[in-house]
Amino acid sequence: MKKALFAAAGCLSVAPLLAHAQSSVTLYGLVDAGIGYVNNIKGGSAVQQTSGRLSGSRWGFKGNEDLGGGLSAVFTLEGGFKPNDGTAGQGGRLFGRSAFVGVAKSGIGTFTLGRQYEPLADLVAQYAGSGFWSPSTHIGDNDNLNQTFRINNAVKFRSDNIAGFTVDGMYAFSNQASGSGGQGFGNNRAWGIAASYANGPFSIGGGYVLLDHPNTTGNTSGAIGGASTSTGDDYSSAFFYNLDGGVSRQQIAAAGTNYKIGAAIAGFAFSHTELNYNDGSSRKFNNYDANLRYLLTPATTLLGIYTFTDGRANGLPGTGGATLKPKWHQFTLGVDYALSKRTDLYVSATYQLAAGDASTRVGSGYSRIAAIAYAGGASSTNRQIDIFTGIRTKF
Repeated sequence: MKKALFAAAGCLSVAPLLAHAQSSVTLYGLVDAGIGYVNNIKGGSAVQQTSGRLSGSRWGFKGNEDLGGGLSAVFTLEGGFKPNDGTAGQGGRLFGRSAFVGVAKSGIGTFTLGRQYEPLADLVAQYAGSGFWSPSTHIGDNDNLNQTFRINNAVKFRSDNIAGFTVDGMYAFSNQASGSGGQGFGNNRAWGIAASYANGPFSIGGGYVLLDHPNTTGNTSGAIGGASTSTGDDYSSAFFYNLDGGVSRQQIAAAGTNYKIGAAIAGFAFSHTELNYNDGSSRKFNNYDANLRYLLTPATTLLGIYTFTDGRANGLPGTGGATLKPKWHQFTLGVDYALSKRTDLYVSATYQLAAGDASTRVGSGYSRIAAIAYAGGASSTNRQIDIFTGIRTKF
């Protein structure tokens, strides 16, 4: 009995020290699940239980230790999961969404190393509908503004907000020795830069990201992780008309702006994605995104988003050298109702119309019809409708 009392007293005596040691560490997360309806997936409609359609479900830890003099150590470890079946996201990675550590200096910025988001996701995605309302993701998330993939082996610096300006720069190593596989350091590396400016109701941002050999099978430990979606990078989901021997280079340039008018926020974003393939073919996508958010009541937000994607596909095998010109129109309406500061209900409806060569067959197997991102599959026609509702809670 005495031993038990002494043990209890000992635990109580060190509890304040443990609480102090853990005071800079936060456990957080988000769970998002619902029910959706798609009118056409390969000719048949589907009613599905959905996971993370509005926001990817996640859990994680973030920490901050004061080192004195305005300097602090920071870290984030964040994993994704699917609440419909409890499986891990990002190909089963323990911390597939983020895993990085670094140092921050007050008034200057934060330097981090690890698996991270690229600069467009940090400073530009907020201006596009796909950045804040996942159902409006640009066709195939070709510009990654909905963060289909993240970057491994990344070294990144993000400045603090200085007079309204923020700058974000990243370099991600291929982790391959010079000369290896004939490509060395350039075999699956990435770099990017972005900047934004905010002043009252107005904000603007832009940036550029480059990926070299991002889906190579010869270096899956590089910046992206290879072509297989089992790696948790899902890189190949963004592309059309087959991979044709792999991507030699992908370039993304994006810019956008927001302006707040009373209870409304009007936004516009433009992105250009260019893919050059190892076989000499190429794909280009121009995405034009106009969006509006309106706070109808303190708890109710209405959203409207229109995206036009203008594509080009050159040098495709089996087409006799034809240049295909696919186009997509996408309309999204949404309602978000806050039950509390941490829990909300949502409803979203998306209509997509494929036009030009996106709705016709050219050559052998080069057709791309309507396919709303994350809806469950492509339509058998040039039209598709996706409607879903759900509940999202944060902790």
